[in-house]
Amino acid sequence: MSAPDEATRRAWRRDRVKGLLAGQPRIGPQTVHFDLANACNTRCTTCWDHSPHLVAARVPSALWKRKQLALDRFEATLESLLALGGLEAIILSGMGEPLLNPAVYDMIAIAHRAGLEVTIITNLLLLDQARAFASGGRLELLTSICGVTEPVWHAFHAHPRPDGWATLLRQLQGLRERGFRPKHVQVINAQNAHQLVDMVHFAREYPAARINFKLASLANGTEAVALTPDQKEGLLYDLIPRAMGFAHAYGIPTDLDAFALQVDPTSHRTAPIEEIGCFMGYLYARVTVEGDVLFCCNPKVRAGGLPAEGPVDFGALWRGASWQGLRDIVRSGRYFPGCDQCGKFKQNVKWSQRLKEQLGEPAWRALIGRGEGAP
Repeated sequence: MSAPDEATRRAWRRDRVKGLLAGQPRIGPQTVHFDLANACNTRCTTCWDHSPHLVAARVPSALWKRKQLALDRFEATLESLLALGGLEAIILSGMGEPLLNPAVYDMIAIAHRAGLEVTIITNLLLLDQARAFASGGRLELLTSICGVTEPVWHAFHAHPRPDGWATLLRQLQGLRERGFRPKHVQVINAQNAHQLVDMVHFAREYPAARINFKLASLANGTEAVALTPDQKEGLLYDLIPRAMGFAHAYGIPTDLDAFALQVDPTSHRTAPIEEIGCFMGYLYARVTVEGDVLFCCNPKVRAGGLPAEGPVDFGALWRGASWQGLRDIVRSGRYFPGCDQCGKFKQNVKWSQRLKEQLGEPAWRALIGRGEGAP
């Protein structure tokens, strides 16, 4: 199966907007996020599942950590999604490291044969580059960097082996030799905020297609590495402007403008979601290792579940009452626990700006539950 042509993509975009206006999707999700593994080979200090700072009640069990998404469940779900229409890309990630799932390279090849773009969110340490690129389709690597010197990288990742930093640099050098530019992901907390400008220099040395900055969403004990108010002010008034200047000079795209919106010296909130709205219910879905289907990346907002075996009817969930009820809640301007630290905030910013320009402010305000036409 070939990738959809531009005419098809334009038609899908029109259908997505029509669905948003009507309050019900006309086609399937644009992107689906598959969790492949719960285990991880690092213990990032900001992670809600593996951080060494987690409170005892939130430390997951060994049984949970051993779970992985089976290849047959991936194939059945993908087949059902393709039948809905509108699917353009998949994300392979996890509550842990997706490359711990030995089926990951088969999944990449299957998705490429279906004409889909594949994004892998990874710490890069375990990547078999030859196998990852073997199928020749569109591939993006969202690479967790989160520190651009060995001490800071090790502090953030809490990596149990001393060769972690050297392994990361070897992988980045290998990608550079291939002429491939990954996207660098820099999750910012108290341990690495001072390196914000250096992260841009690092992306020039190890060429990045883009740098994605994310203010760490903290809970369950990970607040131990929260930025101080002074650090946030330093970001806003010094580091972010300087980093923007170097990124512009180097020609490296970033999302620093949206990142700046997340930095509030007076609060741990990372996403003023009520100001921009949420559109993920028409664009996105996430499938966990256990087969739970999430409305967005928030594990607390469940839309349904997939069968443990046999055929999958994703459309029944996508068009079902449970998912629609969640859409209706968000459309009315109400949100869920955790939405103030939205992991899809920047995607929502992009869609919010696009819809505001395309539809005008009154219609846009109605879409996000802030106007006269809001439900």
